[in-house]
Amino acid sequence: MTRLGIALLIALGVASAAAFAADPPANTAARPATAAPSTGVFLTKTAGGNLFEIESSKLALTKTKTAPVRAFANEMVRDHVEAGAKFKQAVADAKLTPPAEALDAQHQTVINDLKGKDGSAFDKAYIDDQYRAHVQTVDMFQAYADGGDNARIKQFAQQMLPTLKTHLDHVTKLR
Repeated sequence: MTRLGIALLIALGVASAAAFAADPPANTAARPATAAPSTGVFLTKTAGGNLFEIESSKLALTKTKTAPVRAFANEMVRDHVEAGAKFKQAVADAKLTPPAEALDAQHQTVINDLKGKDGSAFDKAYIDDQYRAHVQTVDMFQAYADGGDNARIKQFAQQMLPTLKTHLDHVTKLR
């Protein structure tokens, strides 16, 4: 499967088809609104997506020789470890069953693809994957923040949006 095919599979798993027509603009107001996922879907995708951010960024720290990519990867590990703790607290506060912390097949395929790359090919693939993941995550968090059905999880989504939008801004500049 090609990298583009893998990326599209990931996009289909996280965002509605309208949210990823090509390379959507970083400004979420310019994209069509995404319907809020169910709480269960939001929790599962958040847990898997957060783990993907951490694991792919740890991999980047072992592979990149580029200072800006290294700085971004460090930011991703730091911020997503912190986000994971906030997520677990929100799930506990909401008295919900925590989702499994595991990569789905699409995220695992992307990680495997990244493992096979080095140098500038790795950096480009990592940044492109991070861009797509953050576009989809911002869309999903915005949709849940606007229309989610669990007040505590909705509060978590609202709390995380500024950080996620900052990540999207950073990765957009790296592209």
